[in-house]
Amino acid sequence: MSLPPNLQEIVDDFASMTREEKLETLIGYAESFPPLPERYKEQREHMEAVPECMTPVFLVAEKQPDETILFYFDIPPQSPTVRGLASILHDGLNGSTLGEILSVPADFYLPMNLQEAVSQQRLNGFMGTLAHMKHAAVHAQSV
Repeated sequence: MSLPPNLQEIVDDFASMTREEKLETLIGYAESFPPLPERYKEQREHMEAVPECMTPVFLVAEKQPDETILFYFDIPPQSPTVRGLASILHDGLNGSTLGEILSVPADFYLPMNLQEAVSQQRLNGFMGTLAHMKHAAVHAQSV
């Protein structure tokens, strides 16, 4: 499986961690989760909802002049696990090309053994977020 380099590094890091380290790392990702840029705060209706998540998750993708894609998320701060998981995708895929994003398999996270640290319901939301990121990236590429 070929992943964008940043995402591959994250997968490799998690694969070597204990359950406790995974939990601590997810909290660290949640704490470093970037805030939604001001230009999107009043435009939630233009953001893509992720209904697979129990927590309200909204995202948007922007095509950059160099043809890479940047993602922005709106996730409540009181949802650290969801923010941590979204941050993995954000950090792993931001700055990737559309082709790189679309080539990420839905089960890319299996080597990370995240089921040791989070519920299947959270993993379903994680997979749903990836699917919606792909859709948003395609939309951004066509705008």
